[in-house]
Amino acid sequence: MDCIESIKNKRIGFSVLNWGLGHVTRSVSIIHQLKTQSNQVFIFCNNEQKNIFSQYLLDVSFIDHDGYPFKFRGKGNFKRDLFRSLFALYTHSKLENCLCEKYVLSHNLDLLISDQRYGFYSTKVPSIFITHQLKFPLKGVYRIFNKINKHQILKFGSIWVVDNQINLAGKLSINQSYKNCFNIGHHSRFLLLQKQVSKDINSVLIVNGPFSYSDYLIDHFSKELESNKIEYVIGGVHVSGLLSKVDTRAIFVPNTSMNDADLILSRTKEICGYFGYSTLMDCTILCCSFNLIPTPGQLEQIYLSKLHKKSS
Repeated sequence: MDCIESIKNKRIGFSVLNWGLGHVTRSVSIIHQLKTQSNQVFIFCNNEQKNIFSQYLLDVSFIDHDGYPFKFRGKGNFKRDLFRSLFALYTHSKLENCLCEKYVLSHNLDLLISDQRYGFYSTKVPSIFITHQLKFPLKGVYRIFNKINKHQILKFGSIWVVDNQINLAGKLSINQSYKNCFNIGHHSRFLLLQKQVSKDINSVLIVNGPFSYSDYLIDHFSKELESNKIEYVIGGVHVSGLLSKVDTRAIFVPNTSMNDADLILSRTKEICGYFGYSTLMDCTILCCSFNLIPTPGQLEQIYLSKLHKKSS
């Protein structure tokens, strides 16, 4: 399975990581392409992910499937938070793999595709792993996580890297040791836009990432909100309450209405938010500038923020 174009007339199980909504939105264009190639797609997801997917994709089947048990305290120590969650994550991954073997039989699946879910693979059918991080930006003793990451990825038959010759992810996406590893380019829901629109909005804030870090993001951009440079704020319903603490005329758009949110983003000159890789791909596809900051303590985003010091 070396490229998306080669997959036709298959029954595909697809699942994405529940770390924010970036994995969901970047998978929309991939699933849409698979659908145009006469594949039948079964999306294994939780309710929050289903609410987003269902706004873009028709004629797909949704199967309830629990997300991974991440717990973030919002204090900027991602490594410590991940360490605390390691056993629960490992246990869930093993359980997920057992479920996948059953899913293949119960839904007569020909192929499994996982966006960064280490347990979503099967020994019965080909399995593909989607990522932009073939290795993590770690130093010292923490490099052990790169060995664990490689060990887990090698359980999949093929790897799709969401990057291209532009190398948006820098060294994170450079393949030095994997076979059956293929770049599939940048993916974003905005690839589905039918036409370009004029850029008549100055700036939009996307409150993305773990809920526990939403306050930090809004505090960081408080000056832009209070000066009304930021005209719209997009995020989960919890963001509305956080915005009430800021003196701003910015209009809040919940991500439960993705059509409205996407129209606003397609019109904006600048996107503000956290330095998620999916947000970077969105900005690239939309041809807009960005003012992004790394989530405190998240090494991948800190690396990306240094790599992309200025909007491209």
